[in-house]
Amino acid sequence: MKVVVSGYIGKKITGIGRNLENLLNNSKGTIQYIVYTNYDMLNEFDFTNKNVEMKTYNVSKNSSMKNLLWTTFVFPFKVLHEKADIALIPNFTLLLLKFKPTVVIMHDLIEFNVPNKFSKLKMFYRTKLADPITAKMSNKIITVSQNSKRDIVKYLNVKEDRIAVVYNGVDTKKFHKMEEQKASEIIKNRNWPTEFILYAGTIDHPGKNAMNVIKAYEKLVQRKVYDGKLILAGMPGSGFEEIEHYIQKSEYKEGIVLTGYVTDEELIALYSMCKAFCFVSLYEGFGIPPLEALACGAKVIVSDSSALPEVVGSVGVTVNPLDVDAIADSILTEMQGHNNKNVDEVKKHIEQYDWKKLSAEFEEVLINVGK
Repeated sequence: MKVVVSGYIGKKITGIGRNLENLLNNSKGTIQYIVYTNYDMLNEFDFTNKNVEMKTYNVSKNSSMKNLLWTTFVFPFKVLHEKADIALIPNFTLLLLKFKPTVVIMHDLIEFNVPNKFSKLKMFYRTKLADPITAKMSNKIITVSQNSKRDIVKYLNVKEDRIAVVYNGVDTKKFHKMEEQKASEIIKNRNWPTEFILYAGTIDHPGKNAMNVIKAYEKLVQRKVYDGKLILAGMPGSGFEEIEHYIQKSEYKEGIVLTGYVTDEELIALYSMCKAFCFVSLYEGFGIPPLEALACGAKVIVSDSSALPEVVGSVGVTVNPLDVDAIADSILTEMQGHNNKNVDEVKKHIEQYDWKKLSAEFEEVLINVGK
């Protein structure tokens, strides 16, 4: 079987790109993949599977509009030219044309769950055009949680049997607790504090709710129950200016560290050394950072809504993401060790997110669509 993949995943390899890499790299080798990507993204991908062939097209990763046009109107002809059995779109966009059975990965429907997440024009485009049309045109939708599946059924009127759930995974060969001395050296080399609460992900507002993590940190310092710092690790997203402005006005701004982009090694060091990891998004289709943090031995606090309780199961703590006092209380409880989880319990939970297992489930979906 031959599968041709639309490889536009944005300007950097983040969650969607990592998901694609891991699904294809952990393939059993029975499917041939051809991935079309931007000419200036070719060296960003790290496909180790010999059955994955990379091809480029002459559009920069920096032009979202040109990539939309290419994926919508050129990619279907590439699929035809390659004599593919199936087309795969891992970063779903507007699907208007198809000449072969097409599988689309919809990671979430945040636009239906977080008002004003995007501009009015983009909200209209996604909720009224791209989402419903793509859902209708696709032969099968893969999504990453039962929560996202329920959203797709609810908001896009898709029948349940047209949706397959294949979780995101975590690479435990990479994401595991780092030796303390090494982690400490990495953190000190960046002049970051070594006593800290951690948030990792896009620094945006309101979606990722980083603002309430900051406010919870302030509460802990005000109560004089915590004298460490807060590290916000990640790239700026929409609404970042509001967060930046809030920090600048905060009387506790000296204790708040914005790292910008971090490497995987730096991220693992942060996960391994943090006193608690707090990820209280207003909505997540899945939520990879809490899973990575658990794999690195962190104490994890997440929202009690969307897919996050599903992701952390019984080994994480859930809290109302709008209740700053409750977030602060949960962080303090975790730091004090009142909810310590058995290491074996965490390991068993993480096993269900093994990439080889998930890749096999993913390929079973492709094979069934191609029959």
